[in-house]
Amino acid sequence: MPLQTRLALLLVVLGATSTGCAIYRRPLALPSRETPYVAVLSGAMPEPITMVARHGWIVANVDKDKPLLRYELLGGASSSTTDDPFRSFASEDVALHGVMKGDRAKIARVVACLDVETPRYNEEHPTYFPMPGPNSNTYVDQMMRRCDIPFDLPATAIGKDYRGVIGASVTSGGTGVQLETWLGGIKLGLTEGFEVHLLGLSIGVDLWPPALILPVNPGRLGFDDR
Repeated sequence: MPLQTRLALLLVVLGATSTGCAIYRRPLALPSRETPYVAVLSGAMPEPITMVARHGWIVANVDKDKPLLRYELLGGASSSTTDDPFRSFASEDVALHGVMKGDRAKIARVVACLDVETPRYNEEHPTYFPMPGPNSNTYVDQMMRRCDIPFDLPATAIGKDYRGVIGASVTSGGTGVQLETWLGGIKLGLTEGFEVHLLGLSIGVDLWPPALILPVNPGRLGFDDR
C-alpha cells in the first residue's frame, strides 16, 4: 500500500476515533448578557476539508444594553455587531475554546485593544494564504496574544502558529514559548503542552487536561481544553 494511502487512512481513523472518544467537550454556552466577557470560538470548515481545518473568531460582551461584538477575518480582519455569536459560515460544528469574564472596565480594555490591533493586523498581513498562513486563525491568535486573552485555538485551526518565514513568541495561552518557521515549528508550554508543527498541521501531547493533539477535528483526543 502506498505511503500516501496509509497516511490518508490513518487520518481517517484518527478523525473517527477523536470524534467518538472525546471524554469531555466544553458545552457550547455563553454567560448571560448581564456578565461582561470575551469568548473564543471556532467552526469546522466545509467539505472537503471539514475533518482537518477550523475557522476561529472572537465575541465580546461589554454592556448588556449594547450589541455583542464579533472580531473575525473574512476577506480582511474587522469588527461587527452580532445577535448570533455561534454563527459559522462553514458548518454547524461550532466549539467554544474559552470565556474570559470580568468587570465592565476590564472587558472594555480588551475590546479597546482589539479595536487597535485589528487594523494593525491588516497592515502587517496584507496577504492571505490558507496554509500555513497568514489567515483567519493567524488573526485570532495574534489578537489573543496581544490583548491578553489566555486561550488556545485547537490543533486544526491551521494558521494559528504562523510567525512568518521565521519567528518566536510566547504562546497564546501565555504559559509557554514557540519557535516557528514557514515549514514547521515547535511549541512548549505549561498549559499548552508539547506540539510539533509541519506546514500548519499540529501533533503533540497536552499534559493537563490530558489529551493527544491531532491534526484532525476536533483537534484533540481526550479531555477538552480549559
